[in-house]
Formats: sequence, C-alpha cells, structure tokens
Amino acid sequence: KQAGEGLIEREIQGTVKHGGGNIMVWGCMGWEGGRMDANQYVDILESQLLPSLGDSGIPLKDVIIQQDNDPKHTSKKAKK
Repeated sequence: KQAGEGLIEREIQGTVKHGGGNIMVWGCMGWEGGRMDANQYVDILESQLLPSLGDSGIPLKDVIIQQDNDPKHTSKKAKK
C-alpha cells in the first residue's frame, strides 16, 4: 500500500462500538525471529510506546501495561 492510497474494502473489518475509551495493543514477532532481551524491551517502551502514548493524549496514569511475566518484562530495568 502506498501513502495516500485509499482503503481497499476487502481489507477492512467492521467493528461494533460500545462505550469505548480503551485501546488494546498487541505485540508481534518479526519474520526473521531473534531474541529480545530486557535492554531491547525497555528501548521499545521508551522509544516507541511512550511517544505514542504522548501523541494519543492518554494520561500515563490511566495506562495499564500487561505482560506475561517473561524475564525481560519483569527485569529490574523494565520495572524501573
């Protein structure tokens, strides 16, 4: 898809809106695989997640980050 092109109908999925106010964000894995450590995880939070939240206008006090207790998520660096 090129910038500025319109949406393709078959690529759009309808949703039902009800009450709203929440944003669910899911992680993903790259095609090439690889391992992430606590330093990379924290870098992603600092360089990608925090700026995105700032742009969204959502107060950080209202954000809940859920994780699966993987060691990189529960490391001292990530908790700090």
